[in-house]
Amino acid sequence: MKDIGFNEKTLPLREAKAGDEALIDVFFDRMGGETRAVFNRGDYNRNGLLKFCRKGDSTRKYWLLVDGNEMLGYVFFLDWNTKIPTLGVAVRDDLRGQRLGRALCDAAIEEARERGKGGILLTTHTANVRAQTLYEALGFRCLGIARNCTELLYLLNFKED
Repeated sequence: MKDIGFNEKTLPLREAKAGDEALIDVFFDRMGGETRAVFNRGDYNRNGLLKFCRKGDSTRKYWLLVDGNEMLGYVFFLDWNTKIPTLGVAVRDDLRGQRLGRALCDAAIEEARERGKGGILLTTHTANVRAQTLYEALGFRCLGIARNCTELLYLLNFKED
């Protein structure tokens, strides 16, 4: 995965690994209530990332954006072993609006293309308008409502590019 330019620095976007648990916990502990409501309900995403660090999982990929000893954000794929994996991305609340989410998505899209994937799926909460705007700007197409009317399903189909 490529490095990310941020605040006149180039930061590594590196795979999550054992030993990252403290960084991950601080990242999720700092999430505001709105972010938890739309991204980390029931600590689902935190627990998935921590489990990956402990055990690994060939069907998942996680990359962390770290500056020193702080996690600024991360991007991941679920169902990596399929032709169209599912993307997730999160940026620290205090860093929103600084194009980190876009940079993480760009890196993930490039990775998926290079690995021969056919496209990318993602879901986002219906209230997460900021994310919806980003995904649509990146070329994702909203397919409709999924998951009991709280999530929108998006697809980026590489075959249509």
